[in-house]
Amino acid sequence: MTTAAELQARAAAVLPGGSTHIARSYRPPLYVVRAHGARKWLVDGRELVDYTMGHGALLLGHADPRISEAVAEQAARGTHFAAGHEREIEWAERIAALVAAVERVRFTSSGTEATMLALRLARAATGRDLVAKLHDHFHGWYDAVSADRDASSRHFSPDGVPEAVLAQTRVIDPADPEGLDSALGDGQVAALILEASGGHYGRHPLPDGYVAAARRVCDRTGTLLVIDEVVTGFRVHPGGMQALLGVRPDLSTFGKVMAGGLPGGAVGGRADLLDLLAVGSDGRAAVPHPGTYNGNPLSAAAGCTMLALVADGAAQEQAATTAMELERRIAARLAATGVGGRVWRLSSMVHVRLDDAAAEGRLDGLLRAGGVDFFHSSAFVSTAHTEADLEVTEDAFDSALRVAVAGG
Repeated sequence: MTTAAELQARAAAVLPGGSTHIARSYRPPLYVVRAHGARKWLVDGRELVDYTMGHGALLLGHADPRISEAVAEQAARGTHFAAGHEREIEWAERIAALVAAVERVRFTSSGTEATMLALRLARAATGRDLVAKLHDHFHGWYDAVSADRDASSRHFSPDGVPEAVLAQTRVIDPADPEGLDSALGDGQVAALILEASGGHYGRHPLPDGYVAAARRVCDRTGTLLVIDEVVTGFRVHPGGMQALLGVRPDLSTFGKVMAGGLPGGAVGGRADLLDLLAVGSDGRAAVPHPGTYNGNPLSAAAGCTMLALVADGAAQEQAATTAMELERRIAARLAATGVGGRVWRLSSMVHVRLDDAAAEGRLDGLLRAGGVDFFHSSAFVSTAHTEADLEVTEDAFDSALRVAVAGG
């Protein structure tokens, strides 16, 4: 049997840092051999209750048989046609039926690509070069949205992003009452992109009414409003976070849940904006957008099945109810162990923050040692999580909190 140490040695030789994602650089590393429902099994035989859930993509849990069957059936018919197919049309129809602001859909291969395309459309439609984002809101890894601001309000971006690109993005502090007006007021910004849930899918909540205020400022300044629903779309509500807030964006970006656990993303929104992608009789589009795997049949089969299963909101309600109980139990463990911190919830996503930053930094590793996998001290709860999973989680939290504050 292959061991984790053997896999780690092989990975270190061919993968930067031994992983393929910054958030999967676990110490010690995790190598999963299979997953089903709310559980996953590691190469060393350990079993974990999983709350990472495909970084939030798996609202119905791992290997839901209905999605697995749809993908298998499609794989037998073909995985790539290099042409249109009925499933991509159905997929777009389902998104448009669920999200009121969506009149047209263009598929991409990821949420990052969706936000890239949304901002390009906004620039093309407005004739403006600048974009704006909110501090610590995540929209993928690419250049324009990697800009942020540090504690001294200095703009920065990762190595490899040119200063000229950094200068094209304005970063707004959502705690500043004048931030929206000062950033957008000169009429030079093509689009404001934000997570309507608050940064990192509700880990950093926005002030009440902020998204509605952003809509008003965008209308006044001719700025397009882009709501990033890559994490929240179809998870917090069939119509997304925008439906809960009652705010209609010009463009929306989607990923994760919409593709049923397979690769996929999309931009949806106003027809006049998305139609900039349409190829005319001259064979040209105002905004050319290729993509080998856009709307690919396998992802479309998974996505159509997923959206059909969550369209009535029952799955979201079930996962949110379980998450409410998880929130309650974690709060009880905080109180019982005397550990300073708080726990809060957005629909089926539960966030934990300890007063002691060092202890919080150890929390995820300690939970994994106790048989529970959280994602940056947050949990994506699925319909597959059960009472037995909650009991394991509660016990793991009790032990992890006691060790974390003791410096273990």
